[in-house]
Amino acid sequence: MLVPCARALRPGAFTLMLLLSACGGSTATVTPSSSPAASSTPNAEATPFAGTGFRANVPSGWQDQTTNQSALASLNAGGSVLMLLLAPDQGIIAASTTAQPVADDQLSQYLTSITPPGAIDVSKPEPVDIDGVSGVLMTYQSGTATETEQMVVNQAGNTYEIVLRTLPADFATDAAALQEVLDSWTWA
Repeated sequence: MLVPCARALRPGAFTLMLLLSACGGSTATVTPSSSPAASSTPNAEATPFAGTGFRANVPSGWQDQTTNQSALASLNAGGSVLMLLLAPDQGIIAASTTAQPVADDQLSQYLTSITPPGAIDVSKPEPVDIDGVSGVLMTYQSGTATETEQMVVNQAGNTYEIVLRTLPADFATDAAALQEVLDSWTWA
């Protein structure tokens, strides 16, 4: 069964970019890891992040907004948001679980079904590997406003959705940061 939760994440992520931009993204946060507190200032170097079911690094210069309740609420995700990172250019990386698991053989169809109407430059689903677990990846643009790279992978009975959303002009830089997150990703 396909779940519409990521459709809710799509418009919400752009709203989040605007909300955090307007608010300066300066809300103090606490990381969900064992570290005592996270600063609202950008990281000078990669910082460890411990989420539910995984660990990864927050790229240098990015802010952990995972405990920022107004930012999380603006995502309108149908599942559980496990990590929310904000770039200096206001791009976001979000990791969440879907409300219902998606069958392995339905991951490509799921990504295709949640691509927003009017999206351009939509890639075909392609395989992705996250710490030894296979999933599916797609990229697309929502008009000229945002460019998105989105992937889903099943691990330990959950479907994890990892999304990068940013302005097209910032996509290459923010995609490199997403790759840092993925390169450091380990399943807990």
